[in-house]
Amino acid sequence: MAASSHRADLQGARAVLLGASAFHHPGIPPVPAAANSLRAMKLMLTNPGLGGWPPTQVTDLQDPPDAIQSVLQIRRLAQEARGTFLLYYVGHGLISPSGELVLTVAGTDPQNADVTGIEYSRVKRALLECPAEVKIVILDCCYSGRAIEALSADAVDQATAARGVYTLTAADLTAHVPPLANQDGVPTSFTGQLLELIHTGLPAASQWLTLETIYPHLAARLQHAGLPKPNQRLTDNVARFYFVRNKRWTSVGPPVADASATQPMAPSGPDFKSVAGGRYNRTQVDAHLHDVIALVADPHRRSRGRPPYFPVVSDEDRHGYNIAEVDAYIERHRVEPASLADALRMLLADLGIPLVTERQPRRGKAAKIKRTCLIHGDEQLLGFVKVGLLSFTPGVIAFSDTHVVIKASDHRVRIPYSRLNEVTFSYSSRSESLGAGLAVSTSQVITMIVRFAGSEVKIEECNQHPLQHTLNQTWPALQDILKNHPEWG
Repeated sequence: MAASSHRADLQGARAVLLGASAFHHPGIPPVPAAANSLRAMKLMLTNPGLGGWPPTQVTDLQDPPDAIQSVLQIRRLAQEARGTFLLYYVGHGLISPSGELVLTVAGTDPQNADVTGIEYSRVKRALLECPAEVKIVILDCCYSGRAIEALSADAVDQATAARGVYTLTAADLTAHVPPLANQDGVPTSFTGQLLELIHTGLPAASQWLTLETIYPHLAARLQHAGLPKPNQRLTDNVARFYFVRNKRWTSVGPPVADASATQPMAPSGPDFKSVAGGRYNRTQVDAHLHDVIALVADPHRRSRGRPPYFPVVSDEDRHGYNIAEVDAYIERHRVEPASLADALRMLLADLGIPLVTERQPRRGKAAKIKRTCLIHGDEQLLGFVKVGLLSFTPGVIAFSDTHVVIKASDHRVRIPYSRLNEVTFSYSSRSESLGAGLAVSTSQVITMIVRFAGSEVKIEECNQHPLQHTLNQTWPALQDILKNHPEWG
């Protein structure tokens, strides 16, 4: 039975909210923002003025330790559901050896993700067996777009296809989360944008917002913020299910007007040429120009704003703005560093490397890093990447306002930024058996040797290569900074 366009009775509905923010395996980094997203999603769903779900029918699974128990609980609640079933997941997504999406839990081992994580085929089975007419899946994780493929007509036989399913995913590839140091109290980027849209509402005559209505507005918000493109797939008419109350709706008089539509937000000053053919839509530019400028002017978000800033519209009769003029105007507002330390902080923030606040160096991990890396006196520790004893080579890469310090095992080099060009790197690889007994596995070990001023540091890593990845990411960018600003060398 297809879903109708009225608010379904939630008396027999079930919602499962699954969040993975902390992990036992050192190869999977923590995501505090996932826990924040889970709490915020539950508050929205159980808010009588928004989702309207009875709290007793919403089950939240925060950092479940075991994939099998999680699957059994999802399957049981899906089979109990009548009318509506909702599954929300936020955390890390991995790809199994067979190419399938795997949802991680606290006990997931990335080397055996298909066994210790939740393969999406198990979720699909729960959906197939669920008797609810409306089934909603929201996935906020990397590679979540593969869930769309798993339910497509090409991937499943029509006779066994899940009916009445709406799937909303955060990204086909890598989903975005704020840097670890900035995740205190904030949700993941995708869930944050979705909930902000819901809490704001949309200018519509209906008291309720459907998933069909929400999706294009969500996609536009994510694009304007420089975030990954979401994806959706639906069967039957499930997208017409009334998902949440519309905060902008009023029962007296016409719906609340959209200020961005009636009062264009383009600042006084820019006078963009009006052109035909391939160009930017004028209404869209007027409505969102301030948001885009705020993005590029923010030191912590500026890397997420890159041209083209708006979708290019072609082959339409109406005119639009000249693309080059709009992009040039936005670029004039991009924040630029005033010193080498500012440039380094922006670079580290862009790459998701945790920054050190002014108070942190005096205590805790940051203070220990300063001692380990011989950062003394007026030299400031700006940020660092550290791997512990469980890694193949324990070590740290620290960035101060004057040096980059590389330490692995008992060796250390301190390299002034002005002498980066004197550093050489060499690489080699080998296969090595790790573990014991039946748990032996073969991994490829990558060795990087960093040489500077007669000293060298050897970094040996397998799997994620966090230290080598950090150096490969930052080194060309550091050289570009000094090339563009020789006065800082």
